Amino acid sequence: MDRPVGFDDIRALLVSHIDNAGISRVKVLTHRRLLAASTHGVTISHSAGFLFSVDDHLNATAALDPVVGDLRGVADISSIAMLDAESGLAWAPADLYALDGTVHPTCTRSALRRVVDDALAEHLEFTVGIELECTVFRDEPHTGGLASLEPATSAPAYSTRALLEVEPFAMAALDALESAGVTVEQMHPEFGAGQLEFAFAPRDPVRAVDDLALARIVLVRVARAHGLRVSFAPVPIVGGATNGCHVHVSAVRDARNVFAEAEPSGAEPSGPHGLSHDGARMIAGILDRLDEGVALLGGSVLSFTRLRPRSWAGSDVCWGPANREAAIRYVGGQAGHGAEQANIEVKPVDGAANPYLAVAAILAAALDGLARELTLPAPVHVDPSTLTAEQREAAGIRSLPADLGSALHRLESSEFSRGVFGDVLLDAYLATRRHEWEAYGELPPEAVADVVRWRY
Repeated sequence: MDRPVGFDDIRALLVSHIDNAGISRVKVLTHRRLLAASTHGVTISHSAGFLFSVDDHLNATAALDPVVGDLRGVADISSIAMLDAESGLAWAPADLYALDGTVHPTCTRSALRRVVDDALAEHLEFTVGIELECTVFRDEPHTGGLASLEPATSAPAYSTRALLEVEPFAMAALDALESAGVTVEQMHPEFGAGQLEFAFAPRDPVRAVDDLALARIVLVRVARAHGLRVSFAPVPIVGGATNGCHVHVSAVRDARNVFAEAEPSGAEPSGPHGLSHDGARMIAGILDRLDEGVALLGGSVLSFTRLRPRSWAGSDVCWGPANREAAIRYVGGQAGHGAEQANIEVKPVDGAANPYLAVAAILAAALDGLARELTLPAPVHVDPSTLTAEQREAAGIRSLPADLGSALHRLESSEFSRGVFGDVLLDAYLATRRHEWEAYGELPPEAVADVVRWRY
């Protein structure tokens, strides 16, 4: 649904962006400054814009000084959403601009928009749907350590009983999301204690990520109102279920869903495994670039604690129909409905990512596979971790980098990623994430979880 919000209804406008650490940073405009929101915007320092790490450590790059220089966060007023009609609190996403009025090279929302434009130039229209997993905790007086953490549900995975334990919060969350213009297609208790998943309606890619950014703000507000806390961290409790942020991608070319299996009539020649040739090449492109781009899909030390076999996180680089252990799950849809339902799910993404960069990396890799006319490997129909080393090699299955340090090294040397995002943005991202690796890479996961659990 659209978000028609009148300026007269707004008392204060949160203008926020997601930085390279995956954290939403905000400034608030009062009512009298609203008319300037989409022209002058708000002043943002380099540090708050893109150089803070997850623990607010201040970084620097050769091109960017952390203490000298400003930019403008210009609100996209077409995406304004009302958070609280009674108090007049609203929200809008920001694009980052240099003081000369040009888009700043570190603007991640603009980076995604450029990739979408590249697709449109190839007569290809992407749609993105996001599944957000989070863990809900009771808000105890002392929440500094693991012993004080109490998940809000204890009932069986995916169970009705688990839902009923958080029914007031869940229903209030659905109402608040709908009021803010975020359409939830379904919600359910997930595998872990206190874990819920919200599946948002497919949108154009920029709007889909805006919805995600807005949804996280809404969920935190509703949880606080119900005496709860919500974590989007990849590993909120070590040893428990992990939180993903799965990205579903659909694509249409020449009025046809390129990920749909060929119709029985065979009206168009199909590529490998019933996909169109374009669809097969795009999946191959994402698979081919996963190793060098996975640091953009998570970026936390804990992202790689999550990327383990048998955690439904997609730690093995392969694809397969309905295979939840493959990095890419092919979703063919119901019989007779593939043309409108077929899509792919990219599983290694989590809540520590900057989602604009994560989605941009996925779509750019898909376009790259199309341009290079890559060949899609055979699908994997079993849990990849059950195969022998010889079987994995024969099938072309490989594991993603084992830790954040290795993943950042791959990203830093990726000519493809530098071509997509530019040196200024990529080096700022590397600086923020490299600090996290150096500060926390050798600590026990429990210690890292205590640092980042409430940051995203």
